Amino acid sequence: MADEPIPTEETGAREENLRPPLTADEFEAQREFAHFKTVMKRLLAVPKAALDRKVRRAKKRSPRAGNPNAPGRKARNRSKTPLTT
Repeated sequence: MADEPIPTEETGAREENLRPPLTADEFEAQREFAHFKTVMKRLLAVPKAALDRKVRRAKKRSPRAGNPNAPGRKARNRSKTPLTT
């Protein structure tokens, strides 16, 4: 029963997929995965000092800088009062 294709009328699929899923070794041998690994190695090889400079520069140039109402900002909960002893 596992070798039988799933009927397309029931699933609404456009075509039948008869290939078994890839194993980890087969997946890593794919050209797309090799490209992904190369790109990620280059990205992760950026020195921390250079990355920090780029982050600081991006923060300074951001249109959201200094605007507490800019999209993506977390709302501050002002209802909480500091505990005093």
